[in-house]
Amino acid sequence: MSGTANEFEEPGGNYPDSGTGGAPGSGSGTQDGPVLAQNDPTELERLDGIVVQTRADLAGEDVAVVEKSLRRRLDDAGIVLEEEEIEALARDLSAG
Repeated sequence: MSGTANEFEEPGGNYPDSGTGGAPGSGSGTQDGPVLAQNDPTELERLDGIVVQTRADLAGEDVAVVEKSLRRRLDDAGIVLEEEEIEALARDLSAG
């Protein structure tokens, strides 16, 4: 039988059995960090995500606007690209 109760029949009793939940193998019963932290993306995957999101957000915008946003997003993600790569990406994203 489950350790949960019907909330209407027993207010406050609708909680999972102790020892469940949380990160697998943690045994703490709590989730101490983001679930996505279990599958850290590679730098290339993060770069691809930034390109896709920037394209969705700023396609057709002026190159200078796209480049400024792209630089900020890359910096926030800790991704370092050559100057020429950033400029080429900005031109491509601006073109749509």
